[in-house]
Amino acid sequence: MGYDKNGLLQVRQKVGLVFQNPDDQLFAPTVAEDVAFGPLNIDLEPDEVQRRVSESLEKVGMAGYEDKPPHHLSGGQKKRVAIAGILAMRPEIMVLDEPTSGLDPKGAFQIMKLLIELNREGMTIVIATHDVDIVPIYAHKVYAISKGEIINQGSPQEIFEDVQTIRDANLRLPHIAHLFERLHKEDEISFGKSYPLTVNEAKDKITDKIKDKKLLQ
Repeated sequence: MGYDKNGLLQVRQKVGLVFQNPDDQLFAPTVAEDVAFGPLNIDLEPDEVQRRVSESLEKVGMAGYEDKPPHHLSGGQKKRVAIAGILAMRPEIMVLDEPTSGLDPKGAFQIMKLLIELNREGMTIVIATHDVDIVPIYAHKVYAISKGEIINQGSPQEIFEDVQTIRDANLRLPHIAHLFERLHKEDEISFGKSYPLTVNEAKDKITDKIKDKKLLQ
């Protein structure tokens, strides 16, 4: 696949990119026109373009907003429309830069829930993020990058076990893991080799510690 017009066209039909700031991606006068832009540029028939626009907006929960100007939407709605524009191209892979940036907790949850649904339907989702708290909840495979180079890779548990590498990359542990790290260092409570990364993992660790203490007594 060459780096020419035809080659790039093929890539764009397989890989879709969602920018961190949707205002850098949305430009058409209406939501429907924006979502239709990609399909129109691969010479699809008007009926097929309309079908893809309708299906994509329905998928992201933005059906009924077809005639709205994108700049009148909220930040979360703009992100959804940007994702719909990518979905209309039917890519195999979607790459998102900081998908939760600038969103309130509810909006961030809704975007991540949508991405999980797309992944379960067979789409590969690649996320670039500094929000380490979403990583253990949503990621299967993690690559830690510093100064343009991959410095570690593995499962979330494997990545965050290497605390020094995480901090060398100017990142931090997820809040729950950091809490357990502080408990371990300041109160001399041992929770094993690795710290919990999610609420459920923390609950299990504490439950096990309470059971162990009761057995010792």
